[in-house]
Amino acid sequence: MINAFVGLHPSEAEKTSGIDWLPEALNQAAGVGEIGLDPKYSGAGRGSPQLMRFAGQLEIAESARKPVQVHSRNAEAACLDELSTHRLTSVLLHWFNGESELGRAEGKGYFVSFGPALLESKKLQRMASRYSKDLILAESDGPVPFASLGGADGPLMVPSVIFKLAEVKKVTFEEMAQMATRNASEYLPALGKVKPT
Repeated sequence: MINAFVGLHPSEAEKTSGIDWLPEALNQAAGVGEIGLDPKYSGAGRGSPQLMRFAGQLEIAESARKPVQVHSRNAEAACLDELSTHRLTSVLLHWFNGESELGRAEGKGYFVSFGPALLESKKLQRMASRYSKDLILAESDGPVPFASLGGADGPLMVPSVIFKLAEVKKVTFEEMAQMATRNASEYLPALGKVKPT
C-alpha cells in the first residue's frame, strides 16, 4: 500500500513562486511532506523563502487536517518553533537529528523516524533509546545508497532498522515491529484500516 504525500521540499523553496497548487494536490494525498527547513540549500531564517513556504504548507495541512512529514536538518529548533504555532493533526520528524530538542519534540507528541544511519550512529542510537516507544517509526529514506552499509538502500533496509531499534529499546524484534506498525497507524490513521501481514 502506498500513501502519497505532496509538498515543497526546502531545497526547492527558492526555485518556485508559491504553493498555490498544494490544496488541490492535497485532495489526492494522505499528507503534506517532505517539507521543512534546511540551511544547506538556502537561507532558512526569518523572512526567507524557505520559512515562508514551510509556514504556508503547515497552514494548508492544518486547514485540511492532514499529517505532515518534516525535514529539519540543521534547523531542528526553528522547525519546532514554527510547528508550535499550528494545530496539526499529526507530525513526523523525518530522520530527526536534534538530540538537544528531543524532549521538546516528545513533549509535543511528535513522531520521530529513524533510518539506516541508526545502524552505525551512536548518537542516533542514544536518541532512539531515550525517545518514547509510542512515537518511534522506522524508515529507509530510500532510494539513498549507504556506502558504509555496502551500498544497500530502499525499503529492504527497514527490517535492519527495526532490529537495531529493538536492540536499543531492549525488546524483541517482533515487539518492535508491532510497535512501529501501531505507531504508523497512529501517525497516519488510514493505515489502521489495513491489517499488517
